[in-house]
Amino acid sequence: MATEEKLICVGCPMGCLVTLTISSNKEVAGISGNKCKQGEKYVLEEYLHPVRTLTATVLTRGSSQPLLSVKTARPIPKTKSLPGAIALAGLKVRPPVKAGDVVISNLAGTGVDVVATGNLLS
Repeated sequence: MATEEKLICVGCPMGCLVTLTISSNKEVAGISGNKCKQGEKYVLEEYLHPVRTLTATVLTRGSSQPLLSVKTARPIPKTKSLPGAIALAGLKVRPPVKAGDVVISNLAGTGVDVVATGNLLS
């Protein structure tokens, strides 16, 4: 028996409500409601391989600034967001750090680095 999953597409500003029909063997049987090709691409990716950019703040040490904002250099699998956040929760960064500097490599085994989005001065 087929099931339906409804998603709001963020591929363009229209925000279409797209219906993804999933067959009993978990394959995509149909897509409807999208008004452009971006909608089809977005819901397929979201169903088959959802990814997210992880943003956070990390603690600092040796700086008058208590927190530093960071983000993944590119999206990571959604299933790795919680392990990634846990890894960042234990991180303490020392100055100097410039925006774009890598603060942790290979976050949660994803192969993706976490970079600073701001500067950290002493």
